[in-house]
Amino acid sequence: MKIMKIIKKLHFFSYFLAAIIRKYYRTVIIGLFLGSLFFIFFPKIAKIMPQFRRKEKIGLVGQYTINNLPEEILNQISLGLTSISETGEAIPQLAESWEITDEGKTYFFRLKDLPRVWHDNKPLKPADINYNFKDVSFSLQGGFIKFSLKEPFSPFPIILSKPLFKKGLIGLGKYRVKRIEKSGLYIKSIYLVPYEQSSLFQNETDGNLPNKLYRFYNSEKDLKTAFNLGEINVAPEIFDLKGLFLGKSTKVSSQIMKDAYLGVFFNTGNALFQEKTFRQTLAYAIPKETGEKRALGPLNPNSWAYNPDVKPYSQDLSRAKQLLDKNIPFLSELKIKIATFPQYESVANQVREGWKAIGVNSEIQLMTFIPEDFDVFILANKIPPDPDQYYFWHVSQTGNISNFDNPRVNKLLEDGRHTISKEERKNIYFDFQRFLIEESPVIFLSHPTCYSVTRD
Repeated sequence: MKIMKIIKKLHFFSYFLAAIIRKYYRTVIIGLFLGSLFFIFFPKIAKIMPQFRRKEKIGLVGQYTINNLPEEILNQISLGLTSISETGEAIPQLAESWEITDEGKTYFFRLKDLPRVWHDNKPLKPADINYNFKDVSFSLQGGFIKFSLKEPFSPFPIILSKPLFKKGLIGLGKYRVKRIEKSGLYIKSIYLVPYEQSSLFQNETDGNLPNKLYRFYNSEKDLKTAFNLGEINVAPEIFDLKGLFLGKSTKVSSQIMKDAYLGVFFNTGNALFQEKTFRQTLAYAIPKETGEKRALGPLNPNSWAYNPDVKPYSQDLSRAKQLLDKNIPFLSELKIKIATFPQYESVANQVREGWKAIGVNSEIQLMTFIPEDFDVFILANKIPPDPDQYYFWHVSQTGNISNFDNPRVNKLLEDGRHTISKEERKNIYFDFQRFLIEESPVIFLSHPTCYSVTRD
């Protein structure tokens, strides 16, 4: 009986369906036809249709103009002839290869055959490559781009990692500039969107690149307020999480910045700090980080020229007291002024306590700038990718805030930038690090830890 009922229902359904088709056959046929067209052509149409992209609103601290935007942004908008490896070496980017002649004074670069297109849809030509460097002449010779220098300069390929631009921040990268908002000379925000015509788009994941709105703030405190209010949803570089509202949808990651170090800089122009023995004494008294956070010298630990075997000057109060008793007879009258920025006040307190433990008195002064005359200044220094440290430690340079003058170090710095052989440069910079740290114009403390905070 049950089977008969099922058969009757199937018969009824088939008669009903046939009646519907007879009455609406035109509609059914059109529907099937349109459906077929949809499945055939939709994948092609979808490729040219505007796609919805997620939007990252990113906050950075600093005042920037068109001429000094952060590298993080510039490297997304355009490319250089070279790029920089994790070990600080120049590697090909727009350039396929290069040759060095004339004892390091002439460089020949050949562009890659892969076509590149500017954001104005015009092809990249060798004639577009002109960095306008001072004291460097530029010419095209037989398919090569020729740079002629007045004297050898071994970091030159690293310098050519600087992204190329046409006027108006027209670049060659995966992102193009859609909008810039200014307040006077300074940029308030810059809006980047993917440039899909770029030859860099070579895989499916590139189609998922987000739009990026960068906003700039005067201080980390202002940036945290913006994050808490929802004005930004990404803060890629925060040094202190205090004051942030971290909800369930917030993700926090940390990273040790090996391309920067925190140091205690002595003013060696001050009579008190001219003797390296006293500087070494104070170095032994200060507590220091351990492990990966510990900074031993002025180079990135990942650098090909990094010397791991320098004297560490780990805290050793008994050694510090030995040196102090021997060399500083006027200890009771001594009071060192420790200047620093507000964000490093806790570090300054540790330094003061370390010196207090060996009987050296000091006081902390919070500053908003580096004064021309100081006793000691605590600050973080960015480490350039090339081991060349000429700007920071050569006696002739304004970046030498310690007023450090050592003939041996000066000579090593001069030789390092005039020597082309990588192996010879490595030996030079190994010696430079060893002698600089022995002289102790700065006490290397740590590589800073920064946090990246994102909200879904």
